[in-house]
Amino acid sequence: WELLVLEKLKWDLVSVIANDFLAHILHRLPLPADKVELVKKHAQTFIALCATDYTFAMYPPSMVATGSIGAAIHGLSLSVSDLSGEAVTELLAGITGTEVDCLKACQEQIEAALAESLKQASQSQQEFSAKTAAYGGSQPTSTPTDVTDINL
Repeated sequence: WELLVLEKLKWDLVSVIANDFLAHILHRLPLPADKVELVKKHAQTFIALCATDYTFAMYPPSMVATGSIGAAIHGLSLSVSDLSGEAVTELLAGITGTEVDCLKACQEQIEAALAESLKQASQSQQEFSAKTAAYGGSQPTSTPTDVTDINL
């Protein structure tokens, strides 16, 4: 129904997102051919992480995409045609027409968000392990724990 209403109102809700920039930026980078898909996959993960954090709402999608690619290259410790980390950042800034300082700040925020996300995941995994260890010796309950186990 929502699509029907939007069509009748002739509203176009298609917006440009960070993923739209990945192929264009990666095409212009001198990456080894066998590493392009790996960098793209990592950059897509970073973009998804940025979509869940409100601090990235102020950045345009091109900046998020560029910062994600920079963070992916930095995290994978890839060499881009024998360029240093600073030179890669400058190359990325030149490709998208952004300022180097803004791009560095965005990339650092992405890396910090990843570190925080991994820290939270580790803590929740430890809490889950502690809970399962505490209840490990007890009898299993008869209450279904999976949605598919419930018959309506």
